[in-house]
Amino acid sequence: MRGRPPVDGRLDGRPGPSARRGGRAKKGGAAAQALDRSRGGFSTKLIAVACDEDGVVAVDVAEGQRNDAPLAKSVLIQARDAVGEVAEVLGDKGVDSDAVRDVVLDDLDALPVIPNRRNRKEPWPWDDETQEIYKQRNRVERAFAKAKQFRRFATRYEKLKDVYLGVARLVFGFIHVRKLAQSVKTA
Repeated sequence: MRGRPPVDGRLDGRPGPSARRGGRAKKGGAAAQALDRSRGGFSTKLIAVACDEDGVVAVDVAEGQRNDAPLAKSVLIQARDAVGEVAEVLGDKGVDSDAVRDVVLDDLDALPVIPNRRNRKEPWPWDDETQEIYKQRNRVERAFAKAKQFRRFATRYEKLKDVYLGVARLVFGFIHVRKLAQSVKTA
């Protein structure tokens, strides 16, 4: 081994790909797993449309570094298809974009109740009536608080995006069924 130079560029003469080439490509990656590194470590972003704290209509999962606005478009369309008619769409400043407002106004024919970002060039009107409607946004927060009682959902044991999305839908469905079961009168 001493006299011959390595054929594949490895300095130690072992068979296999060179360490400089990076080896084999990983399967899936961040998009298939919906995991991405941020300042706080690996994270996942879950966006949901809820009609009340016990009924989540549409949900989607993405990497933690992704912006909310591109996710909101597809989830809002799913919610419209599931519910039929939507009167108001409440969201936080993370979904304040012209694209999301256009989807809400044009595709859903609903009122966007989304506060303006501080750096917005042309702010949308925000009055006392809109502020009162916006107070109902806590329904989604309560839905997530109930969902986090399920350990598998809260800690995200599943590695793949599709499996975790299935767990999220199962959890929100179980919460909805539990609420229906409580409302049934037993003799």
